[in-house]
Amino acid sequence: MKPVHAGLIGSDCLILLDEAHLAEPFRQTLDWVHVYHGDKWRETHVTSPWGFALLTATPGKDLQRNAFTLDEEDRADPILSRRLMASKPARLVSLPLDAKKENTKVEVEKAFTKQIYLALDHFQRKENGAATPAIAIVVNTVSKARVLFEQIQKEMSEKADCILLIGAARPVDREGLEQRLDPIRTGASRTLEKPFILVATQCIEAGVDIDLDALITENAPLDSLHQRFGRLNRDGRPIVPYAAILGSSGKDLVYGEASCHAWKALLQVAHDHGKDIVEFGVDAFSVPMKNEALTRKEDAPVLLPAHLDLLSQTSPIPSPDPEISLYLHGANQEPDSISVIWRSDIDISFEEKQIRRLFMLVPPRAAEAIELPLWAVRCWLEGNRQSASDLGDVAGNQLLEERRTGNENRVFRWRGDDEESKWIFPREICPGDTIVVPASYGGVDEFGWNPMRTVPATDVAQKAANAFATRQFAVRVAPGLLGESVDSEDLAAALARSPFQQPWELLNAVRGLDLPEDLAKALDALTHAKKRNLAAYLDLYGEDEESRYRGVVFVAPFGIESEAREEGGFTATENDFVGSLPGFPIPLEIHSADVERKAEEFAIAVGLSEERIVDLKLAGFLHDLGKVDHRFQQWLHYGDPLGVDQENGQSVLAKSGYPMLMALRTKVYLPAHWRHEALSVRIAVKTKRFAEAKDPELVLWLIGTHHGYGRPFYPHRDEEDNKLRLLPSIMGLPPKLEPGAGPQSLGFDWNGLIGQCSLSGSRPDTVFGSLHAWKPFSGWPTIVRLRKKRGGKLNERSASA
Repeated sequence: MKPVHAGLIGSDCLILLDEAHLAEPFRQTLDWVHVYHGDKWRETHVTSPWGFALLTATPGKDLQRNAFTLDEEDRADPILSRRLMASKPARLVSLPLDAKKENTKVEVEKAFTKQIYLALDHFQRKENGAATPAIAIVVNTVSKARVLFEQIQKEMSEKADCILLIGAARPVDREGLEQRLDPIRTGASRTLEKPFILVATQCIEAGVDIDLDALITENAPLDSLHQRFGRLNRDGRPIVPYAAILGSSGKDLVYGEASCHAWKALLQVAHDHGKDIVEFGVDAFSVPMKNEALTRKEDAPVLLPAHLDLLSQTSPIPSPDPEISLYLHGANQEPDSISVIWRSDIDISFEEKQIRRLFMLVPPRAAEAIELPLWAVRCWLEGNRQSASDLGDVAGNQLLEERRTGNENRVFRWRGDDEESKWIFPREICPGDTIVVPASYGGVDEFGWNPMRTVPATDVAQKAANAFATRQFAVRVAPGLLGESVDSEDLAAALARSPFQQPWELLNAVRGLDLPEDLAKALDALTHAKKRNLAAYLDLYGEDEESRYRGVVFVAPFGIESEAREEGGFTATENDFVGSLPGFPIPLEIHSADVERKAEEFAIAVGLSEERIVDLKLAGFLHDLGKVDHRFQQWLHYGDPLGVDQENGQSVLAKSGYPMLMALRTKVYLPAHWRHEALSVRIAVKTKRFAEAKDPELVLWLIGTHHGYGRPFYPHRDEEDNKLRLLPSIMGLPPKLEPGAGPQSLGFDWNGLIGQCSLSGSRPDTVFGSLHAWKPFSGWPTIVRLRKKRGGKLNERSASA
C-alpha cells in the first residue's frame, strides 16, 4: 500500500515537523521537495497545495528569520506571561575530569545523589513552595541512567516514588510509564503524597509534557540544556525551583566537544555575574548560543531531481536505490538500526515455516518493538552486554571495537510470509530488519532496553494487539505464556479433553485453567467475538510425546465487541493478514456490497461531490471481480478438486475460510505474477453497472490500483488472458469474457484510446512495459510511488489476496 500512502502525503498535504531542531537533515530535504513542487519543475500547473511547517522551541539563527513569534498581545496573556518570566536559576557543579576511571564513576554517582538530597532540603522550607517535589535527574547515556536509578531506588524507595524513563522502550511499556507521570503533568493539580524522582535520558527533551520542581542534569550542549530546562516549572507556578548542572571540561561520550564548549560558556556567564549560577528562564536566558556549543547538526545530501524520481518509486524498488536515511538523518548522524521484538512462545527449535504461520496469525507489531542500533544488538547477542548498554537517546554513530565471545544467539528475521523470514546469526542481521528473539534471551525490562538483564523478557504481544481488538483479535495459549500455576502438561491435557476440538469447545477447555490474569481476560474477551465467529489453530506449536497438541491460537477474525472507542491505536490495513484470511468464508457478493457501503460512508464523511461518491461506490462494488477466476476460487476453497459451483453465489468467495498456503496456489496453477485486480478491470467494463460511472477512467484506475500496483511495472502475467473465460452468474456479470489484454499491457483497450499510448524501446504487448519514454494514456494516471522506508521502523507485512 506504499503507493497509496505516497499519494496521501505527496499532494494536498501540510507536513508538521515537530521538534525540528532534532531533524535538520529532514528539514533540508523538505526544502528541496518544496522547490521541486514549484512550477519551474512541472510541465503542467498543479493546484493541489503542499507544504511544511517547523515546530521547535530552539530554532537557531538560520530559522528565526521567518519564524512565527509571540507579539505583545501574546505576552500580555496571564498564562504565557508567567511561563515566560518564571525564574530558573541553575547551579554549576564541577565533576572530576576523567569519568572513565572506576573511582571517578563512583564520585559522579555520589555527586548526583548529593544534589537530590540538597533539592529535598531546599523544599523543606515552606517559602520555596513544594513540600513533596517532583525531581528529575537527566543524564546522557542509558547505562548511566540505570546505575543512578538503581542507586536512588536502593536509598530512597521508601521515601520517594522512583521511575526510570529512557528512549529505547517498547511503546506498550512506555504507555504504562507515562501514566505514572500524570500527577506531574503541566497544569495538573499537585497531589503527591511523597517526593517524585524521575531518572531520565535525553528522551525527556521532546514530547514529554511535565512540570518539575527540581532539575539535576548532566552537562550537554546548550540547545539540549534549553530543552531540558523547559520542563522545570513549566507552568510558571509560584515556587522557587531547584536546579543544578553537573559537568566538566572533558569530552562527552555522546555529544563530543559540544559539551566542552557549552560548559565553558556557562562558566563564563557565571563568572561575569560573580556567582556559580546561570539563569535558564525563557526570557532571562542570556548564554550566547554559539554553534560550537550546540548539538552538532548534520547536513543532508543535495536532493537532485534524479534522486527524487528514484525515491518516488516503490513498486518495484529501482536500482540504484538512494539510501533514504541520508536525507532524513544525514551522512554521519544515524547508525544503522533494526527493530527488536521479544516473544515467549517461540525458541530456536521451531521450524521456520511453523513460525511464519504463527506470525501471520499473530503478526509482530510496532507497539511491541524497540528500535535499536544494529551494533548494540549484535554486541548483546554475541555476549558483549556491557558495550551494548552504552547508548545515548540521541542520534549518533558509535565506534566500537568488536569483541566476540563465541556465544552467538540466533534470531528470527521477519519479512512477512517469505522464505527470507528465517533464523539467522547476529552477523547476518541487516539494517532495517525486524528481528524476533525468544524471551528467554532477556535484554529488556519494564523500563526498556537492558542488555545486562538475563531474566526472561515479558511478552507484550497481546497488549500490542489490543489496538486492533475490535477489528481482529488473536490469543495465544502456549508454553511460555502460562505463568507459574499452569505447566505445559496441564495445557496439553486440557486440549486433549476436547472431543471434537471445535473452537468454542477448546476455548471453554483452556478457560478452566488457572492462567495469568491478562491471558484469562483475553480469553474471556473472545466470548464476545463479533458474529460469533471464532477459529482455533492447534498445529502451530506441535505435539508432545503423547501426540497431544502443545498449544492453540484462537482468532476472532472480525474482532470482539467493545463499548470503548478506538483511540490512539496503530493503523490496521488489509496487509494485517486477517484482511484476506478471516478464518471463515466470505462470499464475493457480500464483500463487494460491504466495500461499496463503506466507500460511500467515507466519501460522504470527507465531503466529496455527488459524482465522486457515485464513482467510489461503483469502484468498491467492482474492485474484486477478478477473484471469480476459477483457479483463484479453487485456492480459496483449499484446492477442492470438485471445483466451485459457479451458479451458487454463496460459493464464489472473496475471502477464504482456510489458511491460504503458497504451495497450494502452485497446485491450482495460479501464476506467481497473477493479480486479481488486473482481471477486475477487464471484467468491470463489461458489467451493466459500469454505465453508472461519472468518470469511467477514474473508476478503472481505482479498481486496478487498489492494492498499490500500477503502470509501468504492473506485476500481472497470465496465459489465460488469451483464452475465453466463462463467468459465474452473480453480480450482473456477463456469461463470458472474450480473450484480451489487461491494464498491465499497452494492448488494453476499453474505449478506443490505444492510439494515445506511446512507448519507445518495447513492443506494444510487453507485460511490464519499459523504463524509457513511457507515457500513460488518458484515464490511467501515473501512480505516485513512495520508496519503502528503511531505518528500523517496523514493517508489518503479510500475504493478502
